[in-house]
Amino acid sequence: MKSAVYGRVSTDDQVKNYSIASQLEAMRKFAVEHNLDIVKEFVDEGVSGTVLDRPALKQLREFVGEKNLDAVIVYDPDRLSRKLVHLMVLADEFERHGVQLYFITQSMGQTPEDKMLFGMKGLFAEYERVKLLERTMRGKLRKASQDGKQPGGRSLYGYDLPDGRHMVNEVEAKVVQMIFGWLTREGMTLRAIQKRLNQMQIPNRGGATFWQRSVLHRLVREEAYTGTWYYNKTVSRATETNMNSTMEKVKPREQWVPVSIPSIISHETFVAAQLQLARNAEFCDRNVRRQYLLSGLIRCGKCGYRYNARTLRDTVYYSCNSKLSHVRPAPCESKGVRGDRIEPAVWDGIKELLSQPKLIIEQIEAQNQTKGNEYLENGLQVVGQTLNKKNLQIDKLLEAYKVGAFDSQVLKEQMDKIKAEQQRLICTKHDLEKQVQEAAKQELNSDYIERFCQDIPSVLNTLSFEDRRFILHEIIDKIVINGDGVTIYGIVPMYDEGNGNVSIASQLS
Repeated sequence: MKSAVYGRVSTDDQVKNYSIASQLEAMRKFAVEHNLDIVKEFVDEGVSGTVLDRPALKQLREFVGEKNLDAVIVYDPDRLSRKLVHLMVLADEFERHGVQLYFITQSMGQTPEDKMLFGMKGLFAEYERVKLLERTMRGKLRKASQDGKQPGGRSLYGYDLPDGRHMVNEVEAKVVQMIFGWLTREGMTLRAIQKRLNQMQIPNRGGATFWQRSVLHRLVREEAYTGTWYYNKTVSRATETNMNSTMEKVKPREQWVPVSIPSIISHETFVAAQLQLARNAEFCDRNVRRQYLLSGLIRCGKCGYRYNARTLRDTVYYSCNSKLSHVRPAPCESKGVRGDRIEPAVWDGIKELLSQPKLIIEQIEAQNQTKGNEYLENGLQVVGQTLNKKNLQIDKLLEAYKVGAFDSQVLKEQMDKIKAEQQRLICTKHDLEKQVQEAAKQELNSDYIERFCQDIPSVLNTLSFEDRRFILHEIIDKIVINGDGVTIYGIVPMYDEGNGNVSIASQLS
């Protein structure tokens, strides 16, 4: 008879007599004793027995459905499933396809009495699972509430978990502070933050230099960075559309268990970040009724906050965000400015600037010598710090191994993982160094720039609002208003002899 064997082990089962090797050995022996020919073996490792959506089990069910088997051997009913209803579904499915189900630890006969015993065994297995989960949960709650530790799982980005206690990871914490600073002080969107992080080649938790926006969204919504991490926040529930899959649902706040941890940002910064996220969503191009030429570009020179745009009686105004009562308790003394004054002034200044090839060449050369490689240098610094951190992790692993904290197999697995991360970081470092060298060697094509500037005046006068807004957002990094003075910073900043700035105060008053 053609037969297959199925083995399963979860994380909790590792400490019991349920290893995959022991299961396979017993099932192979059983097959020999009962003249069963094993044609295939299916194994699920580290997978819960409470769901049917398991890779090897799905393959086994497909194999059975193709009429390739006469029998299936399983060590114990709870290896097949820890839920009685799932156990009965699988047994009925195998029976419909003419496949005999064998369990080594008990007989699986066809009489009503045998089926009743089989069902009782499954019921007891499910009861044992529930009791185990209850004891485990009590232990984890005690560990969090009394010991102030995180009971398992990965640490939050920005922290390490030596012995379950949160310790600030200095390299990652700087990245967290940068992200919140860009969001609150510069009013950047998550898309812009993602782009800047990727341009700076800053590695994420996995060592890759590409950040997902979903990761950034979770990061800036994480209140734990203010100094309190919560355990028991969520619970797994079966989805309404698929009972074999689960999703995380947030529990009522009174059930959360607070754990004090070192803070990385202030509570005020976190609140400001949430408000800015709400404003970003409100003023997103697809959400606003009207677009503004300088929206998102103007900053207050007194307090550093972004200027917002609004329309009152058909007139556009730009004013400092600090004047909103929910942003700062005491607004700064900055003045608002009318859009029909600052918008033409900025646009005329950019038109004049783009018509001067000599000025553009001088400013681009200055950028290459000063700020051009700054983001690359910052990325190199962060990558170097991360590499140093990996070396420290190797030293700690070796020390732990020497005192017998774990065996050589665990040491090898952890060392291989760290070395793989080191190799990725080294490749990133070499790539950044190459980019720095190439940027330093770049030469300007002066003839091309002069020909380009000759055509600029006639082209700029015919542009639509969307095109002008696109050009301004591409060229200008920020516009700082300080009293009656306005300074424009960007790829090619406005120029004034001696300080590189231009004042357009007379046009604003």
